[in-house]
Amino acid sequence: MAAIYSGIHLKLKNSRTPWPDKLKLARFAWISTQCLLPNKEQVLFDWTSHALTGFYNKKVDVPSEVVEGLWTYLDDILHSRKLHNVLSQGKTISLRLTLAQIINDRILDCSSGFKSVSFHTILSCCHGILTSPVLSVTYTAKYELLVDLLSRLCGLSSIHLRQQKSDEPLSLKVFEVLLLVLSTYLTVQKQQANSNRVFSQVTAHLLHPLLLLRHLLNTRVWTEKDDVKIRQHLSKEIRNKVDAVLQSVLFIPDHLMSYKEEVLPLEDKAGAKKGHAGKGLQGPINMILLKLNVQGTNEEEEALFYAVKSNSLTLLFKFALDSFCKGGENKQVVFHLMAKLITALGFTDELDIDERFSALNWGIALLTLENLLNSCLAGDIYNVAADRIQHGEVQLNFYRKLARLLFNNAQMGIPAWYRCLRALLALNHHILEPDLDELLSAVWVDGDNMEVRVKKAREALVSVVLQTYAKLRQLPKLIEELLDVVCWPAADELRPPLLPEMIQKALSQCLLDNPPSQNLEICWLILKKMQRYLLPHIQDEASDLALKVFSLCSLLYAVLFSFKTLDNSTPVPIVKKTQNLMMEMLKVVEDLLKKNLVSEGPWMEKVQEVILLLTYTWVEVDTLFQIHCSKYTSPAASQSGALVDKALTLRDMDSPLGKLLQNHLALHKLKVCLLKPSTETSGALEMQKMAQFILKRQELTMMLDTNQIWDFQFCTVNANTYIAAHWFLVTTNLPLIAPYLGPNDTTVFAECMLKSLLQSLDASGSNLENTGISVSLISRQLLESPVLWELPEMFSAVIKCIIKALFGQLGSSHGQFVSTSFFKPCVKMVGVEDEETNMMRLKAISQEMLDSVKMSSFITLSKTQVDRLQQLLKVTSVLNGNAMSSEDYSELFLTLFTLTTCVQCDESIDDSAFIGLLKELFNVMASLLMVKNSQMILKVVHGSNLLEATMTSLFSRSSKGLFKGLDGLIWLSFLQSVQVFIQYLIQLIIDRRSSMCLNLEKFTSFMVESNLTGVLAVDAGDLCSLQLHLVTLSTLCKEIMTSFGKNKQLDKTLTHLLKKSTSVMEPAIQAMLIRKGSRQIQSFSVEMVTVMIRCELARASISENDGQEKISHMVFYRSFCQQIFKELSPAPRPMDFLISSIHYLSAFYMAAEKTKAKGLEELHIKILLSIHALLSGTWLSLSDVKELEEPVKELLNQLVSSCSQEQFHLLLLMLREGLVPAKIEGGNCTEVLSTVIFIKLLACCQFPEHCSKAFWLITPQIISTLIFVIKESSKIPSLTRALTLPALETLTVLLRQSEAKISNPHHVIVVLGALQFVPLDSHSMEDYHAAFEAIHEALFATIHCYPQVMLKASPTFLNCFYRLVSSVMHEGRQRGDSERASEKDKECLLKCAMLVERMYTHIANAAEDFTVLSSFIVAQYVSELQRVTLQPEVKAHLTEAIYCILDHCVERDIKFLNTTLQMGVKEVFNELYNSYTHYHKSQRQGEEKYTV
Repeated sequence: MAAIYSGIHLKLKNSRTPWPDKLKLARFAWISTQCLLPNKEQVLFDWTSHALTGFYNKKVDVPSEVVEGLWTYLDDILHSRKLHNVLSQGKTISLRLTLAQIINDRILDCSSGFKSVSFHTILSCCHGILTSPVLSVTYTAKYELLVDLLSRLCGLSSIHLRQQKSDEPLSLKVFEVLLLVLSTYLTVQKQQANSNRVFSQVTAHLLHPLLLLRHLLNTRVWTEKDDVKIRQHLSKEIRNKVDAVLQSVLFIPDHLMSYKEEVLPLEDKAGAKKGHAGKGLQGPINMILLKLNVQGTNEEEEALFYAVKSNSLTLLFKFALDSFCKGGENKQVVFHLMAKLITALGFTDELDIDERFSALNWGIALLTLENLLNSCLAGDIYNVAADRIQHGEVQLNFYRKLARLLFNNAQMGIPAWYRCLRALLALNHHILEPDLDELLSAVWVDGDNMEVRVKKAREALVSVVLQTYAKLRQLPKLIEELLDVVCWPAADELRPPLLPEMIQKALSQCLLDNPPSQNLEICWLILKKMQRYLLPHIQDEASDLALKVFSLCSLLYAVLFSFKTLDNSTPVPIVKKTQNLMMEMLKVVEDLLKKNLVSEGPWMEKVQEVILLLTYTWVEVDTLFQIHCSKYTSPAASQSGALVDKALTLRDMDSPLGKLLQNHLALHKLKVCLLKPSTETSGALEMQKMAQFILKRQELTMMLDTNQIWDFQFCTVNANTYIAAHWFLVTTNLPLIAPYLGPNDTTVFAECMLKSLLQSLDASGSNLENTGISVSLISRQLLESPVLWELPEMFSAVIKCIIKALFGQLGSSHGQFVSTSFFKPCVKMVGVEDEETNMMRLKAISQEMLDSVKMSSFITLSKTQVDRLQQLLKVTSVLNGNAMSSEDYSELFLTLFTLTTCVQCDESIDDSAFIGLLKELFNVMASLLMVKNSQMILKVVHGSNLLEATMTSLFSRSSKGLFKGLDGLIWLSFLQSVQVFIQYLIQLIIDRRSSMCLNLEKFTSFMVESNLTGVLAVDAGDLCSLQLHLVTLSTLCKEIMTSFGKNKQLDKTLTHLLKKSTSVMEPAIQAMLIRKGSRQIQSFSVEMVTVMIRCELARASISENDGQEKISHMVFYRSFCQQIFKELSPAPRPMDFLISSIHYLSAFYMAAEKTKAKGLEELHIKILLSIHALLSGTWLSLSDVKELEEPVKELLNQLVSSCSQEQFHLLLLMLREGLVPAKIEGGNCTEVLSTVIFIKLLACCQFPEHCSKAFWLITPQIISTLIFVIKESSKIPSLTRALTLPALETLTVLLRQSEAKISNPHHVIVVLGALQFVPLDSHSMEDYHAAFEAIHEALFATIHCYPQVMLKASPTFLNCFYRLVSSVMHEGRQRGDSERASEKDKECLLKCAMLVERMYTHIANAAEDFTVLSSFIVAQYVSELQRVTLQPEVKAHLTEAIYCILDHCVERDIKFLNTTLQMGVKEVFNELYNSYTHYHKSQRQGEEKYTV
């Protein structure tokens, strides 16, 4: 042993031993148990450290591969189990400081791009040292060394993050080690006694690296190549640690005096402690800002460092607010700190632009300034009164300088510029008031940047200005300033509209809440401004006064139409002032009309618009006042009509707005006429004339672009938007003008409407994305609204227009060939137009249509015609069939039926496109058969004839090979559409009852004969004809079965029809299976055979004889069943096949029971085992299992409804074998899942009495096993959705179904305990919602079904529910832009919040069980609420929910909460309780007052 020891030790120290041999010896010494060195671990650590130190200090020459080996050797030691065991035994091992320094240096080399060895190995060594409490002392005992390590790791991470364009992914190891170092450093930093030393170290070495790293993590555009762990977890954790490091160093109470010394002016330092200067920091904020002002080596780096500085300033100010401003103290210090931070953006102390400031930085600077001002606002730093009285308005003066800086360097293309002004306005309106004219000019009158984000920010600022002055009751002052700005000489003749939609709405809302006297004052200001300065010179060709007058007119219009109208409760002085205003305004209108200002000139159109807008405003407002206020006397009651007539006589109206205003005036005249009691012929003619004037038939026929958007504002009406504005006026007043339109007018209206609808289908974009409207959107909404249905003439015109367009696609010659009667008016056929004439015409059309089907005459369509027909069908599908007249309905249905049976496509069109057209035709006809008018069609043509024509047409197409080359899914979809149409038509025949048997017998005979003579007789026939036959026959059989039991004679006839139909179905199915050439049974065949069985069962139930005689194909059914058993579960199968197979097994078992077939016991067991095996299939997804649950439930109900004790015993044995939690660890979770699903479905079945007692007797044991399954599966994250949640759902079902059967409350309480194991930390919001809902439903079942248990279990219940509440609050917190959730995720989160609201409401309703705990529930809620800032939508639901609990909190509970809650939580509670008292409690008490 001594030889071994001395030999290795000497060889390691011997300089002549080659380095590779030394490394091998060292490895051997570490792993070998035979090498017994005293203090071996320390010796080997020291040797490795010495070797590496010697190499890097250039004292020893070591080969590079050996250096790599030494680092790997060190890494292996640090992560070895042996070292862990040694250290856990309490043995002390130390690392040399030189090794730690070498690691730091190597990380610096990696940052510089120089990599002598693998930096992953070095990082792994660092990780190994820091994760060991014994070895990490090397760093933790030397604070400066740890600072150096953190600084260099930040630099390395930042370099990796800056290489965004590189294809190399981010290194996970770098960020894992960085997080570890940050955590270690944070612990060490808190242990440091000297806060000044820590401040100096952080500002000198860590501040900029940490802020740079934080900025890069925040702004990185994460891609798929980035590791998920870095993107979702590490980046957030690192940012949080960085924030914790900086906040705990830079702004702590110990340094407050130092900050005061630095930032406060001399007069404010009187309260500072004497002698502090020698102990504290010298200029801490200057030290921080100095480190932030890092200069880059190039423009890109300069921009990066400026962005880092700007974004960091907001963070630093937030830290200062949180530390220094608790309880509202030190506001002046924080303000001066903010001023320092703002000037650091690149401004001078007097808030001018610094000469080194780059104009490219304005965007970032303004964003930072906005954030600083918003933080100031949120922190309540600026107290106006205190600033004026105590500090000589120092803050006000600073903010005014800031406002001047913004105006002097206006950045009207940057949204943040507007938001900064908005923040200043929120601080104090006096800040911007000296520059109010400049503000209104820049952001309202002359703001012409139409970029969406800028426009939104600008209009939001204007809205806030209006709201602010409205609250101050100074709206007239603002409008007066606005009028002056409007009258300024314009820089550009074409100023933007004065009142866009958002500003118009804000103004309207403000005026609605404003005192009437002020609103009248505003109107007077506008009117006087026009009279004195603008109207006298309106025709001056050299000026733009006409534009300015129009702006003021539109403002006057907006004001008058926004404030509350006069009524009988209005005070008399207000009425008199209003009359004076209206009188003065009338003088202006009359003066303009008398002077005949409309002459040739550059401003002619605008002058016309001014006259018309003023006239329309006056007459409309005057009429409203007269209607609603009896105290109001019109200044020109008799002249109002003359004014309108004079305005309507203005001709040569080329202005789009002028024409629109004339339409409004004509509409006003029509409304006035309607109010008059006179019914003279002259009045009717006048109204017809006005209606035609408003419609403007000639303009509608020339309509071009119907997708142009209009925003409802007069000022935006131009040549492009006029048609939308005009169409909006016509359609919104359609009930008024429709009675006075002639047939030609209604036809033009319908054609225009159809044209616009078709154009909207052609357009690629959607108008729904815009806030405005277009002709197409209006037409679509009108078509779907009841307004059109309630105007029979207009609706009939639209339908006739669609019919004409549908037939128009065939061409006139082809249309005449199909049906000449379509194109013959009724009067030409008989001579008198009445109901009988219409019926004769429709019958003629139907007969011609049937004749054309018999002749197999098809009309060929081009691709363009097919596409246009598809569009017309989309429009037709929206029509309300219930509102159609009988004639329109019949004609439309016959038109569609004609197209279905008589058209074909040319060879250039893909068959699938034409099948799409036929499918759409069948769908539309099926929807028409569901309306109340549908019986009308059977008066025109026999139902059997329609059915026969349909099938004849389809068989003819099939024989020509139309369906042969179709994709399987397309064909099945088409087949389903045909089936639905036939089903509804047969239902209609049965419901009508008249000649029902005759029609059904005729159609059944037709189908049987065509089946025998046509399809089965053709050897080479394709499957499509067979499937068409089978689908039709099965549909016929299903509908016949619904009519059984009405009377015996009818049952006899229908039974005969069923027998006749099923007699040909078996050979057809056999033929189809043979021609398919495959042994696999498809779902279609299974569905057909299932219908056959159900038909025979229905016949057997009607017959008085035994079922044995009536079910005649049992051999065929049994062989089919055996084939299904073979194919059901060995391999993946289509879902439709599985569902249809389960339905078949249910029907076959019923038939076997009916016939008392042999082997019923074996069949029962075989079905159960097959279904259990199917649900255990690993190829089934969770959604597939969900889809199978309903059919399996029906089958199980069929099986257990009459099962014997032996069968039930076997079923329970199968459940016991499947429900073994140990199988989860063995990987057989699908078998467990299958059993869990079985139990859930069985719990909903109707057992025989003896089985039911046994099942519910063992339910507690099942519950215990399911709880164990939940516990075991919750340990494996991948099984949460696959097994844990289904098991929990089964538990919930058992609780609901066993409401009166479980007597021991313990079995319910243990379920609540199991809920704690269900994970709520899924990465997918969809999975999170599923888990959340499952837990909620279990809780709801408990509280709803077991109220008696709540007396004991309420604390456990509330703990489970509190877990949901805290979880939804955490997920529903407000997030940064980089963490924004998708719309789908938001919807899931909102559903979770609604579930919480539902539970809170139910708890409140069950208040007797929770009376004592109400205050506890509220305390839990506010404690969680204090930690997060919730998204508004989530907060709305949770707030309404907690209000329900507060309803049950008595005064004693409120006092208790105010006494026991901590300070921060108490503030949150007080805010919540105040809002509850103000909004909810008063409303509830008001409702209770009127509740009996």
